Amino acid sequence: MAATVAEQTQAPPVASNRLYDKIYACNAAGTIGNSMGDVTEGLTWRQIEERYGFVETLLPQEKGERSRKADWGPDFHYKAHSRPPGMTEDGQERHRLMCEAILRRGGRVTVWDVARAWLDLIDPSKFGYLLGPQDQVIYLSLQAGIPAHEVGRYAAWPGFIGTTKMIEPVGLVNACNPRQAALDAHDVGRLKDVHGRVGRPGNYALEVAAGVAAGVAAAMQPEASVGGVIETVLAELSSVPRREVEDGLTWAREHTDWRALRPLYDDRYRGHPISNAVEILSSALAVFYLVDGDPREALLASVNLGRDCDCRAYVAGGLAGALNGASTLPREWIDVIEQQLPTDPYTVSRRSLRDTAGGLYQATLNTLEEAKRQTALIEALL
Repeated sequence: MAATVAEQTQAPPVASNRLYDKIYACNAAGTIGNSMGDVTEGLTWRQIEERYGFVETLLPQEKGERSRKADWGPDFHYKAHSRPPGMTEDGQERHRLMCEAILRRGGRVTVWDVARAWLDLIDPSKFGYLLGPQDQVIYLSLQAGIPAHEVGRYAAWPGFIGTTKMIEPVGLVNACNPRQAALDAHDVGRLKDVHGRVGRPGNYALEVAAGVAAGVAAAMQPEASVGGVIETVLAELSSVPRREVEDGLTWAREHTDWRALRPLYDDRYRGHPISNAVEILSSALAVFYLVDGDPREALLASVNLGRDCDCRAYVAGGLAGALNGASTLPREWIDVIEQQLPTDPYTVSRRSLRDTAGGLYQATLNTLEEAKRQTALIEALL
């Protein structure tokens, strides 16, 4: 029977060093962004101003009951529940499942490792609270015996940013190795989507996921810079999505304040689905550039920009955290997350931010040791 939450283990001791700080900050910023931005998700920037003024704290939500009809398979039941400050959403659940897969393996993972974490840690009775219909399709497909690397062909909402919402831990465990991070992202991402060249034309979700994973890995490098991280992300995109993302970066370079981006993105994408992977990457990198990689400012800009705020905050905040560490993340934001997690009745893992960072830190050290062993063997052949 599936566990309701991940088994808790004692966090390994961690040193006070830049590697741990970057891992901790990336994971924390992404979690904060998914909580803070979920409140404003789907609203225009004008609606955010009218309803909230300026969002700079983690807020509660009330979710109502509703159903989504399905042409094939079971209808999906969204269940009424309260979300206290600090509770997150479906994308963070996928992120936590990826973290748990990495911690179980103690290093880099394959799509099969991630699939096993889904089957072991998801309680199917909890669908409709945080995990959504796209996640239910994946879970039921795995349960039915569809191979993990084929499930993305049949998953819901192709081309969306949901694949990227689980990918930043892949960049962390491949710290300083952007190319390997991208390759791993292309593998594990097949659980959620399929490459546009073999599936639906115009679907660049796996390219975006690979770009973000590579960007996180590049941001971990000792001399990393905002510009270098952006170039690393862009290098994983084919020509069509790259041009679209570069349009947003052009807007960013023409302005000094992220607020100037709001009407530009609102006008360009009005009437389009808010969760398209390329749009979110474009706006996240534009924000990342304009705030010069500051994690706090990246989160604030992302959740107040409008449209898919939580996904943008996850990407921009995660990249900023990996680049510059946790020094600008307000302690009160982190405390809200840490206080909410231990009693979360719906999440797949109640592991604290510190515990998760400690596990990812050790997994990254294990990856380093594997690289050293390989290097020694090759050198012995010379």
